[in-house]
Amino acid sequence: METIPSSLVGMKINEWYNEIQKLDVIEAERLKEEVRQEIENMEEDQDALLYFQLMDLRHQLMLDYLFPKENDMTLADYLREIEGQGKKFSGLLEYYFSLFSGMYYFSEGKYITAIRYYRMAEKKLTKVSDKIEKAEFYFKIAEVYYHMKQNHMSMYYISLADEIYKKHSTYKVRQIQCHFVIAGNYDDLQAHDKALPHLHKALALAKEIKNSSMITKALLNMGHCYNNVESFHAVPFYLEAIKAAEKTKAKEITIPYYDLTLIHFSKNENAKGLEYFQKARESAQLFQDDLFMYLLNVVEELFIKQTDREKVLQYFEPLRDSRGYPYIEELAIIATEFYNKNERLADSVVFYKQLLEAQKQIRRGEFQNEM
Repeated sequence: METIPSSLVGMKINEWYNEIQKLDVIEAERLKEEVRQEIENMEEDQDALLYFQLMDLRHQLMLDYLFPKENDMTLADYLREIEGQGKKFSGLLEYYFSLFSGMYYFSEGKYITAIRYYRMAEKKLTKVSDKIEKAEFYFKIAEVYYHMKQNHMSMYYISLADEIYKKHSTYKVRQIQCHFVIAGNYDDLQAHDKALPHLHKALALAKEIKNSSMITKALLNMGHCYNNVESFHAVPFYLEAIKAAEKTKAKEITIPYYDLTLIHFSKNENAKGLEYFQKARESAQLFQDDLFMYLLNVVEELFIKQTDREKVLQYFEPLRDSRGYPYIEELAIIATEFYNKNERLADSVVFYKQLLEAQKQIRRGEFQNEM
């Protein structure tokens, strides 16, 4: 059976919480059983398991109040119990409610909503005593800020997470992921020389623990970083990433195929570009990756069919959201350069405007998430 993301299970626990608050026993019991079954097939996540245990206690308090066995529990007694000593119990539930809401909306690409819930969770972070749990929160909020190109905010939170993780040798995967986020932020800030040392550290750590998935991702990130400096240096890392991804049948294999497609088409190496385009499309179809199918539609219209600009713009439409705007930004740059080389200046100007619009939409997120 396919593994269930913990963010989805967390949202189901949130639904359960809402029914408990309404004292709706039938719905609460139904959701409790659904959650119990989903946890059996859930990806590993200690926060989700703790959230389940806390909610199970809350559920039992509801039952004790509604169906007293020995001593009658008054409403006042019930309210005191669910608050817990110093309201810590209630605060933890509110923290996890907000945390898993943020995780869910991040997974859905709704970054502004995710940040709103993460900020609500942050207000309850004092209820969390375990340092690793705090590091997990810092990592998650740094990740969403990174995706929204709010790099300085992302750097602040990822530094807090990294300081905790590097003191715990058993969390090397998270250390690697922290290096990825730090490097990604430096890349966005055009400080590629500062990004590369973090990627080299990430690759070394991944090899040290023999984690094939992290090795693949480290090679991909190094390819991307070198591509920002000089695509010639990026190609060997992309080819190594393909080999690593083939061993584990990782869905990330679509990424190097896609990037190599752009590199070769941009250099007018059309035969090579077409070869990697076909591999990228096959991979995107295999893994049912809608995002890369949309991106490849743009590439096909631009480089292979070389249709009019309106057709290319039409394929931009599914990408006009918080997840897609960074890709529109990249493709608009490539299209601008492509039309410049072909002396189609009017088309070049149109795509330069698309570039500016994408950058504007990315920046707009900085103000839309203010509380």
